[in-house]
Amino acid sequence: MNNSILKVNSDQTWWADTQLAALKQIGLADAPKAELAVFLHYAQRTGLDPFARQLYMIARGGKYTIQASIDGLRIIANRSDKYAGQVGPFWCGEDGEWKDVWLSNSPPVAAKVGVSHKDFDEPLYAVAKFDSYAVPNNPIWKKMPDVMLAKCAESLALRKAFPNDLSGIYTAEEMAQADVVAPVAVSSEAVTRINTPVSIPDKAIETVEADVNFFSTLQSYLKEIHEVNDLEELKVLYSQFKNLLDFKFLLADESDTTTLRAEFDKARKEFA
Repeated sequence: MNNSILKVNSDQTWWADTQLAALKQIGLADAPKAELAVFLHYAQRTGLDPFARQLYMIARGGKYTIQASIDGLRIIANRSDKYAGQVGPFWCGEDGEWKDVWLSNSPPVAAKVGVSHKDFDEPLYAVAKFDSYAVPNNPIWKKMPDVMLAKCAESLALRKAFPNDLSGIYTAEEMAQADVVAPVAVSSEAVTRINTPVSIPDKAIETVEADVNFFSTLQSYLKEIHEVNDLEELKVLYSQFKNLLDFKFLLADESDTTTLRAEFDKARKEFA
């Protein structure tokens, strides 16, 4: 897309037609006008680009929340003439000893980041505990627990250092716990099919399509695909879902069908 066409201007009072079309493509087709008005306000207030994945509006339990990527928070801090860099990240285990690299195969217990502000003599530190932010069974948290926890600590530290600019703006990593729901009950037959390569007979696919729980699970995976923050996270998800890529299922609003492979392709194009 042409970035100049999609650019959000400080004086516009509503989304342009091209912007609305792009918002539909990133999952906001059903968002109420009042919520879109708030989203426009946040885009203008922060100067972040919603079409470059710097600012998001996410549906949770029928309500919408606005959050930024960690890169978005960094951009806002960099624009300030008070920003003086960062210290860390650091990680620690149960022993409480802080390290500047995490080499253990087990997740760290906590991460710490300091943000330097020109008006203060010492960096403003923030600590994020693994138990407070980690999402059980999430493939990205399993693959990169140190990286994800460091992002949470950095977000906390940036808000402490720049409350006027970042108050009320949270990152996807910090909000991920809000998306944790009770596990979907999947039959043993569906579990067997999940672990089966996708090149299976049409008759077997028809059998799978009758399993509502299985396809509810696929719908929840679709949400994870479109909430990742960078290509590295997308690759991790792809490797986790590789046996499920070609199952066809309904979108949550039942307006059309899709596959995880098609959704991964869309996400890659958006990053490109």
